[in-house]
Amino acid sequence: MRFFIWLCLGVLSSTSYADATLPVGCEAIAVQGDAVTLKAKKPKVIFIHNLSKNDLWLTHPVTNPSASAGWTSRIQADHWSALAVDKPSFVVTCIESQPGHEQQIPCEGAIAVCQWKGAKFPEKGQGTFWAGEDLPLAELTAAIGGRGFVLPAKK
Repeated sequence: MRFFIWLCLGVLSSTSYADATLPVGCEAIAVQGDAVTLKAKKPKVIFIHNLSKNDLWLTHPVTNPSASAGWTSRIQADHWSALAVDKPSFVVTCIESQPGHEQQIPCEGAIAVCQWKGAKFPEKGQGTFWAGEDLPLAELTAAIGGRGFVLPAKK
């Protein structure tokens, strides 16, 4: 019986997430545990891919809610979002969303993250903000290009 339970759990966990295929030129960022910490000495464009079969809410925990309303962004299964980051440390957590049920889950295995070093920002593109949200990869790349971002040429 114990073997059967482990087998079922193994099958379920192995089919819960899609494989990550990152765009050429976008450098992988390790996602381990409950959250991913994005670090940027210089402004960077970060791509986030939802690998799960459910919608996710990407959140940034706020320690002083009165100073900031915080933010969340929904990303559907197999969709991408782009985050412009200029903070030395920026934490993102994952909330799984199913009809009538939401729960925080480990980001590890649920999202893939990569960074575009050397991306050019629009003139008024300072700060940390969503450059594009919840789109298939080709549409996301076009959308952020339309906002004035220039990604490095593919090698």
